Amino acid sequence: KTEAKTPAKGKAAEKPAPGQGQALLLETSGKWQAYATQAQGKARICYALGKAAERKPANLKDVPGYLFISTRPGEGVKNEISFVMNFALKEEVEHQASIGEQSFVLVAKGQNLWLKNPAEEARVLDAMRKGSTLEIKATSKRGNATADKYLLSGVSQTVKRAEDACK
Repeated sequence: KTEAKTPAKGKAAEKPAPGQGQALLLETSGKWQAYATQAQGKARICYALGKAAERKPANLKDVPGYLFISTRPGEGVKNEISFVMNFALKEEVEHQASIGEQSFVLVAKGQNLWLKNPAEEARVLDAMRKGSTLEIKATSKRGNATADKYLLSGVSQTVKRAEDACK
């Protein structure tokens, strides 16, 4: 898995997202944004990005969490779901993503989370498109329980825009 990076602050439409080359903002919908690198063809990387609307415990509120849905045609990757927590995670435990009544197991590497079973990505994305919120429950490397909540309004539109940009 590649490490996802957070977008530049400020004029996101004009500045690249770190680690993504010259990423340009394509669209904003709700709390979601679609980006694409300027590279052509298979080297292009496109992604939808959402920022956690809530984070617990309160002492982490200034440390943002991000959800990436990435497409990398050159690697044969379409709609890979990853979370950037921006703090060290406990790697030997399972973490949880919940959308409505559905739950999915996540695994950690460093500060990032991915689905334990990548074959579930299409099912998770479908649940995200139909749901209103997604909650991540994770454990920090220090053993502290954390929870992020993402608002899903706008996710369908930005994922489609990112997919279309990488066709």
